[in-house]
Amino acid sequence: MNLDFYDVIILDCDGVVFDSNLLKVKAFEKALQNYSIETVKAFSQYFQNNFGTSRYFLVKVFIKEFLNQDFDEKLYQEILENYGFFCVQLYKESSFTKNFLEFIKYYKDKKFYIASGGDEKELNEVFSVRGINHYFEEICGSPRKKSDLIDYIINKHPEQKILMIGDAKSDFLASQINHIDFIYMSQYSLVEDVMKKLSLEYHFNIINHLGDLIK
Repeated sequence: MNLDFYDVIILDCDGVVFDSNLLKVKAFEKALQNYSIETVKAFSQYFQNNFGTSRYFLVKVFIKEFLNQDFDEKLYQEILENYGFFCVQLYKESSFTKNFLEFIKYYKDKKFYIASGGDEKELNEVFSVRGINHYFEEICGSPRKKSDLIDYIINKHPEQKILMIGDAKSDFLASQINHIDFIYMSQYSLVEDVMKKLSLEYHFNIINHLGDLIK
């Protein structure tokens, strides 16, 4: 499999660029460490099942559905700040996924974008610190929804062929909404069973890691 057909390639961040999925789960658990173990454990499972969803949405869910409280702006901002702090730390420690650098250098003639559920400002800072920001046209993230990010990228490249590579259901759904091709990368995914079932239904390609796309 190769990507000669495509002009623009959109990558998810966690589990596609960085081996950071489990670390982000742990980051959320640290940000919620003042709450009961049972509540945090239940939310952690919800987070894994909905990986790739914006933290701005997830924290609202935590307050309303897991704490059973009315929305509290102060608490909302506090959790976001704590989670953001732990995320920045984990990105400094995370390894790149297998063959990421080889892949992006091999396809240097393509235009690359990031469309992530991670915070956009935070991601731009991290990509700069890790020395990989220059590989991308733009690094896009939340609070915009992933489907809106893809729509934004599509509008920048009318008439060009665009591909999304992701590791979660949110990546696939955002691609489907925008009618672009999707490849599922499985090696670091937290929802492999779900994605394999979706691939049987919707017939998208599956790779283990980005090295599988190098000719």
